[in-house]
Amino acid sequence: MRILHTSDWHVGRLWKSRNRLPELQDILEHLGDFIERERIDLVLMSGDIYENQVPTPEGERAVAHFFKRLGRANVPSVVVAGNHDHAMRIDTWGLFAEFVGVRARGLPRRRSDGGLLEVPTRNGEMACVAAVPFAAAGRIVEALTLAQDETLARQQYADAMQRILAHLAQGFRDDAVNLVVAHTYIAGAKSAGSERIVTLGDDWAATPQALPVTAQYVALGHIHRPQRLDAAGPHTEYAGSPMQLDFGEINDEKSFLVVEVVSGRPPRVERVPYQGGVRLGEWSGTLSELERDTKSLEHFGYLKVKLLLDQPLTDLNRRVRQLLPNIVVVETVLPEAAVDGAGGVDGAGGLGSGDQAGDASDVAAMAPVERFRSFYRREHQREASDETVHLFSELYASATHD
Repeated sequence: MRILHTSDWHVGRLWKSRNRLPELQDILEHLGDFIERERIDLVLMSGDIYENQVPTPEGERAVAHFFKRLGRANVPSVVVAGNHDHAMRIDTWGLFAEFVGVRARGLPRRRSDGGLLEVPTRNGEMACVAAVPFAAAGRIVEALTLAQDETLARQQYADAMQRILAHLAQGFRDDAVNLVVAHTYIAGAKSAGSERIVTLGDDWAATPQALPVTAQYVALGHIHRPQRLDAAGPHTEYAGSPMQLDFGEINDEKSFLVVEVVSGRPPRVERVPYQGGVRLGEWSGTLSELERDTKSLEHFGYLKVKLLLDQPLTDLNRRVRQLLPNIVVVETVLPEAAVDGAGGVDGAGGLGSGDQAGDASDVAAMAPVERFRSFYRREHQREASDETVHLFSELYASATHD
């Protein structure tokens, strides 16, 4: 059986006012070509189909076109909802998608209620797929426990995920290819930085030991950086996102997985690069050096530039983007004398050396509101107003409660 594992499409993503849908449509077109040319028997999509819970009509059309193409080619697929997807919407959409061979799961289910799928593939073999959509902590951990003992709540979440997986794996068959497709964070996975931070971290994580050893392949979504989890028992992979979603992913080679497996044997797994995506890039230097290097930077889809200035310059963003329209972030570094005493934002919007973001471990240790302040400074080159910080705090509290 030849299986293709893809994940985290984030259809409809608007990033720094850029619509990434045309780029993703090219990627899905190439992916469809590969599936037909290489005679793939089963497609696993491990969540975050959409960027938002209410996708645009254009985004829904792109997804429908892809799965309709798979249906015409007689290639079945299994799809689980991610934390960006609307679980009930995916369950409803799945009722119609079954007509083109899609088995979609929006909410976690018991084995007898469709949590374990038996999928006949076009090569005549049977796949048993334990489908585990994203399970928010609020669905698993009681509010009273969360309020009284957060450590116990986190352990309860990990234990519940282990029970869910064990329950589904009890239905695996000796005469079938046994698979898990899940959208979750497994402790120890390395994030890319573009994931929603409130759904990551060891606070709400399943453990590698929770993955059933009777599974021949575990297809994971949620982490955007492609990687294999060596600590897990079965062969376990995060497919990662098909596009570089933010500048933290510049060095990531985006790829999907092709899994060749027969019943009762370990799989042979190969990573295949996506085609159709654009590359993100970073550049640092003076304004005159940027003018010199313009031609060599045109091949990047989107660029972040850091300009070393002697003094603040007015209308800098417009001047830079006239040189290269693909520049989406402009950071400035000024001598200390040109920066205010706090090492913060100067009058022209440049960042002082004291305002640079720390490494990932420093950010992870911050309180949520401080993470937001740091993010706001990076994105807007100025401090967030008290009103904006207050609004964030209200939204974060509401999202955590939900």
